[in-house]
Amino acid sequence: MAFYECVLLIKSNLSDEDVAAVIGKFQNLVVSREGTVHHVQKMGKRRLSYELKKERRADYAVLFVEFHKSEDIAEFDRQARLDERIIKSMVVRRPKLVLPAAEGAAEEKAETSRVTKEGEAV
Repeated sequence: MAFYECVLLIKSNLSDEDVAAVIGKFQNLVVSREGTVHHVQKMGKRRLSYELKKERRADYAVLFVEFHKSEDIAEFDRQARLDERIIKSMVVRRPKLVLPAAEGAAEEKAETSRVTKEGEAV
């Protein structure tokens, strides 16, 4: 069993329903290959650092998935490269499942780790 973070850059001219359909297609692909989708993080539309396939903006989505066989993630990557609605994709293998922290938890942690003038943590 292996954990992966799959980043998809989806064309920005698609509607929200089309973006959801693209993400749903890859979630179904994972499930059909007996994998598990642990979390889907939609990051919204963002400006790209440089032009990719004549696109300046993209809709970002990150899928946190688990596969049992390496050929399953190879098929996921192949399908992402073949889909014309996806500008670019990247798959990163992780040694353990690391889900993004909730926004409220990050603020809470930052407040508790303040340091006083004497150098002691509060």
